[in-house]
Amino acid sequence: MATDMEIRVRPFHPHDYPRLAKMKCEAEGEQVTVEDIRRYDERWDHSRFEKVRVVAQDEEGVAVGYGELHHEPDQFDPRRYFLHLAVDIPYRRRGVATAIWDHLREELAEREATVVRLRTAPMGPGAQWAERTGFRWSGDERATATVLYELRLRGR
Repeated sequence: MATDMEIRVRPFHPHDYPRLAKMKCEAEGEQVTVEDIRRYDERWDHSRFEKVRVVAQDEEGVAVGYGELHHEPDQFDPRRYFLHLAVDIPYRRRGVATAIWDHLREELAEREATVVRLRTAPMGPGAQWAERTGFRWSGDERATATVLYELRLRGR
């Protein structure tokens, strides 16, 4: 893996919304606007569920990847989290996802998380990354044509 850039992971800031929307559309195939994401964030119940979002930035401070951990409100367990992670296509295979994941693993350790799950397209870069990182396939979601991966962190 070639890393010819300096990567810094930092907390998400509102000025990152346009880059986040771009990555969700292009890297994840999710058709969302900046306003869609803002509304989602405004509706999040922080009093009951945790959520943390970070971005990886290049030398100029441009967000080139993002990661998010949050509780799963539909299947709530205070030590179970869902992961979203995407890297802008031109910046893939340069250590960006690894830098984000290293940061988020520390967040999970601080929260004494036991399980983290993610959803991705089958046979795509997300699935390949999940398998390389130690996640294991845990099922297909036919409604969304995606697969679920899971990583057990504690109490295995």
